[in-house]
Formats: sequence, C-alpha cells, structure tokens
Amino acid sequence: MSDVGAGLRYSATDLALALGLPHAPTREQAAIIEAPLESMLVIAGAGSGKTETMAARVVWLVANGLVAPEEVLGLTFTRKAAGELAERITGRLRMLARLEGHSRGVDSDGAEVLEGTATVATYHSYAGRLVGEYGLRLGIEPDARLLSEAASWQYAAEAVARYDGDLTLMSQAERTAVAAVVDLAGEMAEHLLTTADVDAEIDRVLTAIKGTPAKSGRSALPAGLKDMVTALQNRKSLLPIVDRFAALKRSRDALDFTDQIARAAELASRHPDIGAAQRRRYRVILLDEFQDTSEAQLVLLRDLFVANEDSVPVTAVGDPHQSIYGWRGASATTLARFPAEFRAGPTPVPVVPLSTSWRNDPVILAIANSLSDPLRAGSRVAVPSLVSRPSAGPGSVTVARLHTQDEEAAYLAGWIAAARLTPEVSAAVLCRKRSQFAPIMAALEAAEVPYEVVGLGGCCSLPRSSTCWRRFASSPTPLAATP
Repeated sequence: MSDVGAGLRYSATDLALALGLPHAPTREQAAIIEAPLESMLVIAGAGSGKTETMAARVVWLVANGLVAPEEVLGLTFTRKAAGELAERITGRLRMLARLEGHSRGVDSDGAEVLEGTATVATYHSYAGRLVGEYGLRLGIEPDARLLSEAASWQYAAEAVARYDGDLTLMSQAERTAVAAVVDLAGEMAEHLLTTADVDAEIDRVLTAIKGTPAKSGRSALPAGLKDMVTALQNRKSLLPIVDRFAALKRSRDALDFTDQIARAAELASRHPDIGAAQRRRYRVILLDEFQDTSEAQLVLLRDLFVANEDSVPVTAVGDPHQSIYGWRGASATTLARFPAEFRAGPTPVPVVPLSTSWRNDPVILAIANSLSDPLRAGSRVAVPSLVSRPSAGPGSVTVARLHTQDEEAAYLAGWIAAARLTPEVSAAVLCRKRSQFAPIMAALEAAEVPYEVVGLGGCCSLPRSSTCWRRFASSPTPLAATP
C-alpha cells in the first residue's frame, strides 16, 4: 500500500483497486476522500460522483481505523437516495472485511468490520427520531401521530370550517384557503417563524406600500401595488386559522413533516445536552443535497454538531444549480452560509469542488457550461465548470425544431428507438409539465419502445392494457412523482 500518512494503511486509490472498482478516484475525489477529520463543503456538479465520493470517504475512514461504522451519520432527502448510499457503504465494508480476513488467513464474512452499521437516513426521519426520543421536553408524546399529507389537509379543512373570526379580507374559496393554510404553516415551520413574526412583517410591508409616493395627478396606488396589498391582507387573515390548525394538531397529539423539523430544531436549540449526546454517538456527519435544506434544518444540524472544541466534522455536499425542493421550504442561503455556520473556530469551513462529470462527453459539457455561465456568475458559492472524464468520447448534441407537440413526440420516440442498440442502453426524457406526458407516451407506444413513467399522474389516464400500466403495475416499489 502507498504511504498516505502516519498510521494510515490505505489511500483512496489503494481502496478503489483493492475493492475492484471500475475507476480510480479523480484528484478532486481523492482529496475529499482523504481529507482530515474537519468540516468541509463540497460543491458537486451534476454527474460528478458525489454519492460515490461520500461512500468512499466513509470506507476510507473505517479502513484506516479513524472511525467505526456506527459513528457515521449520513443524511439525504429521499428514502431512495438514503437506501442507495447505505447499500453502497455496507457492501463495500463487507468487501473490505473479506479482504482483511483473507490477508490474515481468516475466513471473514465481514462481521468484524460491521459490528456496527453506518446510520443513513432522510433529514425528516432523523428529525422524527429526535422528536420521538426527546419530545416530552416540549410536551410531545412519544407516540404522537405523524400525519400524512392527506390527513394534514383534513385537519386544515376542519380549522377553516370551524373558524368564526373576521373573514372579510379573505378572497379565497374554502378549498383554496385550506391549501393556503397548509402551505403557510409549512413554510413558517421550515423557517422557524411564528404567526406573530409573519403578522409583524406583513404590517411593516403594508405600511411601506401605503407610504409610497403617488405619481403626479394620481391618488391611487399603481395596479401592481394594489394586488400586493390584497395578497398581503389575504395572508394576514389566514394567520388566526394557522394558529387554529396548529392547536388542533397539538390537541390530538399529531405532527406533520414540517412540525418534526421545527420541533427538532427547537429541541437542539433549547437543550444543549441533546447535541452533546449526538456528538458522542456520531463522529462523522455527511449531509447530501444541502442546497435544498431549510432554515430549520440548518439550525437543527448546526446546534447539534457545532460546539467549538467539541464540534464534530460535518461534510456537506451540494450544488445551487440543482436545487429542486424549493416548495418544501428550502432556503437559497443555506449552502452559502454553511462555511460560517459550521466552523468550529475562527477559520471558515473550506469549500472544495467536485467537477469531473462521469455522465457526459466534452461537446455536451461545453454546451451545458455555456448555458449555465450566467448562473455561475451570479452564484453566492463558487460553482466550477464541469469537465469530462479522461475516457470520455467527443459526444454530440442534436437540435430539432418541430411545429407541433405531437411531431416533437414522434421525433423523440424515433430518435430513442434508433439509438437503443441494446436492451441495456437507457434514456431519460425530462418534461416541463405533465401535459407533455401523454403525447410522448403515445409516441413511445407506437414505436414499441418500453418505458416507465416517473410520476403517477402520467399513468392515470391510460388503459390497463397499455405498456405503461403493465410496467407500473409490476414494479416492486412506487415510482417517484416528479415531472
């Protein structure tokens, strides 16, 4: 093995070769994998192997005896992503255990290395565990019911129907008001705000608007400002119902997903011993898709794992250009704030790039970089241009302008059918809106190209005899609902 420092047996390249991985890590990946036990922010471009790098980092730390598997906590947004990361870490640790056993002449099945297992979970499920374990400190019963989205809507509908206060400023129908209550309550929880906070801010803005100087000869506000006043007054009238909605959930020992995050953040902020216990349990923290975290999630994780000299190294991975969860309360500022919020001393956390794309060839990346240049120029975090892997081909980009949506779908299906040389070759079609699903599916049916629709909405209008229905019905797990 190469000399990687005092007491360290493996380098990142050593491990890749020993485990039979198809590629050695790039220079950027190796620097992240072998980084000291300190916090860092990784800006990972699309297709740059962030999951692979995170898994390799864990295996490298365990292989060199720097941490035990059970001392690792990895958090991401979806159960699918958490499962993939956990499977990759566990599988490689088992391979490592067998290699270690063979080198000592011992028949090992991995039990020695895997006495403990790395904890990989979603942000919400981790917050839920904390609330379940410590929630009594806030008056939350351990068996509090977790509401589904539908149940949360039912509670909000009940709060709206029962409200007997002044609704003269509310312009919405009841169904629209229910949706607005759910959305407003969720956004407030994700940003750790109370109805009093929102009410005060609305009053401040309304005062500023009403103080806007009118144009000469006009006494009324411009139409745009009139609409803003109406919207703000409407939102202000919802705040008492949001309070009723929260009270209804408390009275029935119920929480929704945003409540879990907000309550967990409150626990971490008010009770430092909870953070101390988590820091004793976990010595390495990996945070995936950090660009999609909310204010509440940032506060929760900071208060748990940053405590000056007792801080735990936290590695966050994210890319501001890939933020897709804004509707869940994600804040555009969390990624940029990470270096300052998670530093344990006077020096901000280092920011390192991950820029080699394993998915695309140079021509494709050149166009992608050109299109994303304005985003990089205005980003609060330095985002690197993507470069292709050493073994990449030249690549090609085809552009077509079609007159109708049906012509576009037929062209697309024909292109995929021609490019699909073997059953192993796959393709993905990204649609801006669900109305594009139907013509594309019809065209793929006509071209006899098997496919899956990632999103239940696309299948609802199809007959049970269709290829889409058969493939969906035989799928072992539900397909994710994203356009």
